[in-house]
Amino acid sequence: MANLIELTQLSPTMSAGTFVRWTKQKGDAVEPGDVIAEVETDKAVMEMEALDSGILLATLAEEGDQVPVGAPLGILGEVGEEISEILEKAKKDLEKARQSGGAEESTSSDGDSASQNGEAQDNQQETSSTSQAQDGDGSSPDSSSQGKEASQSSGTSSSASPATRSSSGRRAASVKVSSAENPILNAPAQNGLIALPSHQILYKASKQGFRATPLARKVAAENKIDLSVVEPTGRGGTISEDDVRKAMKMRPVAGAGIEVRPDRKVQLSNMRRVIADRLHDAKNNIPHFYLTVEYNAGALYDLRKNLNADLAAVAGEESHRFSMNDLITRAVALSLQRHPVVNSSWRNDHVLERGSIDVGIAVAIDGGLITPYVRNADQVSLMQLSKTAADLVERARSRKLKPEEFSNGTFTISNLGMFGIKEFSAIINEPEAALLAVGGLFDKPVVSEGNIIIEKTITMTLSCDHRVIDGAEGARFLQTLKGFIENPYTLIVGS
Repeated sequence: MANLIELTQLSPTMSAGTFVRWTKQKGDAVEPGDVIAEVETDKAVMEMEALDSGILLATLAEEGDQVPVGAPLGILGEVGEEISEILEKAKKDLEKARQSGGAEESTSSDGDSASQNGEAQDNQQETSSTSQAQDGDGSSPDSSSQGKEASQSSGTSSSASPATRSSSGRRAASVKVSSAENPILNAPAQNGLIALPSHQILYKASKQGFRATPLARKVAAENKIDLSVVEPTGRGGTISEDDVRKAMKMRPVAGAGIEVRPDRKVQLSNMRRVIADRLHDAKNNIPHFYLTVEYNAGALYDLRKNLNADLAAVAGEESHRFSMNDLITRAVALSLQRHPVVNSSWRNDHVLERGSIDVGIAVAIDGGLITPYVRNADQVSLMQLSKTAADLVERARSRKLKPEEFSNGTFTISNLGMFGIKEFSAIINEPEAALLAVGGLFDKPVVSEGNIIIEKTITMTLSCDHRVIDGAEGARFLQTLKGFIENPYTLIVGS
């Protein structure tokens, strides 16, 4: 009996996904557990495995399709089986899903304040509440801010049994790009037009996508105005002639050596929509306040330099290398031991003091960022912490993290020092109660005992949820952190 292959929920916050590619071809035999396709969620490219055996009789989804959970992707069955009826229904369902996916995007976030219901929020926490990257010694990821498509569906699906399940997967395959002559296509633009990754899907303007009067269309055609970027003011969102002429006045005037480039609509990616929703909720629902301090980081810098030199002398070029962020993460974890309120979460009618100390490291990836967590960071050695962090960061950049590795943390560190940023303030990663924004290491003249000397300094800003943390408690946490930063050998012995 033929079975539909339906898109299943591959991550806790997924309501839709971008179809990447089929790993099986039509006519191939499929066994349970075989990887049959790859789908991009809001955080990673995930593999879909077959649950049933059979022959892949039809493939409906195509590369770049934005489809909601439950949408039909293909059909499994037996050789020669009649599937015309189920195929036609599946095609109609998929077309409805595509249309709803492009128009009604709305991804939910497990950190959403509207769903603050105690422990359930812990089990669903998603990352990407900040807009920064990881690793303060120059080993940061590329900080692009583009991503992949997101959509919310009405959930159309057939009654046939689903034939897929997920596991963490591989990168998306490359797709065709648009040209300078035809920039608005269902394909990524070239970097010369707009710097987007290969999986970014641009908005395709169509007459069905907006309403315009005949005169407005005529004027737009004569003046090469893209109606998809014109702001409508007419009744029911209709574009009028005045709207088109207003857009013409706002258009840059070409001159000698000046190329006029039109505006382009770009669809939101899954990740960018989740980030936007969670940042909006966190900034509006959490009463933030900020505490900024400057530490003498000379001893911390020297410790890292000496540790790496000693390891290189013993193990050679293949030796492990510590980053500044490893030492800062260790210092934060030990400080959280002494100030458990900073390692807590707001729960409407109570404050949840977290038992474990799971420190997140914000990592910039294609399309946004993700925050993998070093579990029990206060109880592991500095070497183990460093190796764990390096592994998480590497797999975060290649989108191979498992959902449990980037959810349900207790504290986040965001480091922009590698970009030359001295200091900044970050938005708290809800439902956590605090986040530490780390700036770069800079040489600075300071006065010591009447003499001017040069010190290496580092600036950090603690974002606090005032419902949980008072100013004095936040300041005491930063004082404890100062002790570990300026006396870093305590990080090795864990005192």
